[in-house]
Amino acid sequence: MKINCKRDRLIGILLAAMLLLGADAYAQRMRVQGHVTNQQGKSIPNVNIIDPVTNERIEISDEDGRYSVLAERHGSLKYTCVGYEDKTVKVGGKQIINVVLKDAVIELDEVIVISKVKDKVVPEPTDIEIKGNYFHLKTRVPVPKEMFTSNRRLVLQPSIYDVTQKKRLLLRPVVFDGGTYNTTQRRMYDYNIEQDPLHEYIQVKTTSSRNGDIIAYHDSIYIEYLQHDYRADVHLAMENYRAIIYRDSFSIARGTVNPLRFLEYKFSAFNLTDKKYLPKPVMQLRDTKGEVNLTFVVGKADLDDKNPQNQVELNRLNQELHAIEMNPEASLKSFHITGVASPDGSYELNLRLAKLRTDKALDRILSQLDPETRKLLEVKSDASVASWKEVAELLRKDSGQDTADEITELIKRYGEKNYQLNRALKSKPFYKEVAAVYLPKLRKVQYTYGYSIFRSLTDEEIMQLYKKDPKELTRFEYYRMIATAKTPDEKERYCKEALELYDNFTYAANELAVLNIQKDTPDSKILEPFVSKSAPVELLSNQAIALLHEGKYTKADSVLTLLPEGVVADDLQAIVQAMAGYYDDAFEKVAATSPFNEVIMLLAMKKNKEAWEKASQLDTGSAREYYVKAIAANRMEKVGEALMYIEKALELDPSLLETARVDGDIIDLLPEEQKIKNDNTTKE
Repeated sequence: MKINCKRDRLIGILLAAMLLLGADAYAQRMRVQGHVTNQQGKSIPNVNIIDPVTNERIEISDEDGRYSVLAERHGSLKYTCVGYEDKTVKVGGKQIINVVLKDAVIELDEVIVISKVKDKVVPEPTDIEIKGNYFHLKTRVPVPKEMFTSNRRLVLQPSIYDVTQKKRLLLRPVVFDGGTYNTTQRRMYDYNIEQDPLHEYIQVKTTSSRNGDIIAYHDSIYIEYLQHDYRADVHLAMENYRAIIYRDSFSIARGTVNPLRFLEYKFSAFNLTDKKYLPKPVMQLRDTKGEVNLTFVVGKADLDDKNPQNQVELNRLNQELHAIEMNPEASLKSFHITGVASPDGSYELNLRLAKLRTDKALDRILSQLDPETRKLLEVKSDASVASWKEVAELLRKDSGQDTADEITELIKRYGEKNYQLNRALKSKPFYKEVAAVYLPKLRKVQYTYGYSIFRSLTDEEIMQLYKKDPKELTRFEYYRMIATAKTPDEKERYCKEALELYDNFTYAANELAVLNIQKDTPDSKILEPFVSKSAPVELLSNQAIALLHEGKYTKADSVLTLLPEGVVADDLQAIVQAMAGYYDDAFEKVAATSPFNEVIMLLAMKKNKEAWEKASQLDTGSAREYYVKAIAANRMEKVGEALMYIEKALELDPSLLETARVDGDIIDLLPEEQKIKNDNTTKE
């Protein structure tokens, strides 16, 4: 009878043990707990913990791979599980024993048998069929009558093994109980069969047959990386009430049936067209300056009314200052005024005159401003006297080179700010012309006013700010940087930086996705956070293209189903539907793209006769075309033609051998030496 050590029965078991074995014998037993994991550190549920002396199962690990048993202090425990190598561990007085089980090594035609049996359970070989991202596994498992009796349980665990990543993916198990075994299990669990870890998979044998039973199996599993190399394995175990009496492992399929791997398509990326996804301009606070020049009457602080430019300048100044006052986005900050006198006469008197002109002009201008504005305004005033060097420069601009040179020589002789220089100049014939034409130009008041205003930056200012500190750029300013980038690499850098600052920046994300599609390196991670029913058509279309490139066909189809009917490009919609396994919906549009694609679709739909007829008409002579012809011929059992076509395909493109080795439609056409890879990837 199988012992089931459950906590709610622990006291009863302890009492019974003491009565039967005596106190001394009981003292040799101890509680052992632990965790069973695989070599990757993942928990293994349903591991049998067996007493090696009696060969009886005393416990099963729970769904987290943990167990708790009473064991002989100096005895051993044996751990067995379908798909893993058995392991026996000495207790040695240890209360905690964590166990790591190795994957069972599986090779074709190799069987591991624990108990000698006359017949074997051998699953039928099959193919792994791909539809979208789902692997479909169909097989039948004949169970000989002589092998399976009413007091046994057969556990069948199919799995898909990713040879590339060395990772196993379990499918739904089958648990086949004999009638007597199932009744015993129910009694053991107090007729609560849900306590059996395998209860949801149990099938009870209720019929009899002279030739045994056949278990039909069909299940599917989602596969993320279709470009990897896969095989299908089946692990078998048969047990009675006391122990596992039979174990077998088989590889029932190597390679996948997937003609759509050759479907031809190419899509251009989609830029956003809806302006609502473009960021709106954001005003930034910037300092700006303005400047005004006024001229004055000779020797006086009054404005020269005969000069019409004075009124023009004053009007412009008043308008600009008033506009700044009225603009809620702007604020006057400073007003700086400088009065300048001409150099003729006494320097001290000229400087005093310049100061007087400055004060009068300042009062006149500021009187136009609002008193509150004047309170906040920083006002500065200066006075200065122009030099005779400036007179010489004005003369040179007017082609008065000789006069300018003569003035320069006098300056060198007497020096600036010297009354003798003035007397010497006044004695010269050119003085009257200079006094009438050039000195008035130097009698002026200059105004510089500074103000802060919220405004959009120019592209040049944006670039300057970017060089100073990119983190100060607004979303709109990054948009301008991306839109005006000179090279794809520059644009890509701006997009990535923008997304680091603004993780919900739809425009930047879509532009980055477009760049990757254009480089033929789509990355679905870029747009994944933006996928929603309200996302723009272009963004979802780009995401579908990226998912297609990565072989995530089911996800690509799910993305496009978020959009209203009729808004997705027909060719993209059709290809996604085809790759996701909706052949009937996609056939007409995909077949119209090319005769080659029509053959591929017919093969995917298993319309083999029609596919062979269409394939026979292909005449481009490409390696891929010969390869597809080989598939069509092989399905029609035209082995001679299939061999001829695959030889031509491999001759034109030797790299197709890698595909042929994992192609369920072709692998049987290859010579044995071509089926084996140099890296021995047929083994785990």
